Amino acid sequence: MARYDYVEKAVKVTRREFLGVMGVAGAVLWTGAYVATDLVQDRTKYIKMRAQGIYKDDAKAKIRQSHNNQAVTDVYKKFAQNPLSHLAEELFHTKYVDRTKLV
Repeated sequence: MARYDYVEKAVKVTRREFLGVMGVAGAVLWTGAYVATDLVQDRTKYIKMRAQGIYKDDAKAKIRQSHNNQAVTDVYKKFAQNPLSHLAEELFHTKYVDRTKLV
């Protein structure tokens, strides 16, 4: 069996080269962080705009509570008997789905 000896060569980097490489690396990291923060700020801005629109529409609505809505009470009378019945649970209530990974 042959025997191989591996000897690492010393890498000589001058101070100027080191500063240049580190400056480029820092600029790349800063740019990535800036883009990421910009995306988060845009997302937050759109979420706030959507919430304001929903609140504005809700303030204009004549019926703002489901128990005062005649259409809802008619549906319960015709199909679901009463608000907490088994049939109402099956028809109207949903299960929680964790969507935190989508955000």
